[in-house]
Amino acid sequence: MFFDIVQNEYIDDNLYNSSFYKIRLYNNLIKRYQSVLFKGKNIYVSGYLNSYKKDSKVIYYIYPLEIKELDNNYTLDESSSPTISYDPDGVMVWNGKRCESTMCTPEEQKEMEALLSEYQ
Repeated sequence: MFFDIVQNEYIDDNLYNSSFYKIRLYNNLIKRYQSVLFKGKNIYVSGYLNSYKKDSKVIYYIYPLEIKELDNNYTLDESSSPTISYDPDGVMVWNGKRCESTMCTPEEQKEMEALLSEYQ
């Protein structure tokens, strides 16, 4: 999947320079960054820049290694951009930690039974 991004560099109050890039995402990266990729969102992309010439125009595209969300002031806010991916066995990974369930201890089971007893 390819999508386009624009980089605006402000020179003066009313003057800015725009650069356009294509981002190439594979399926694993689409799943990983599904919570960050929305139209109109400010993002930070780090990766490999490549280019080719088509009809005498140079086309720039990026193979991303990491995509992060920027806040409204265009600063990187680490807390607001979770990294979601999936391990090869299908378990979701949230910010590098596997999301797996663990069995309750007998004390926790008794506590849950006590809380749910009024609904039985």
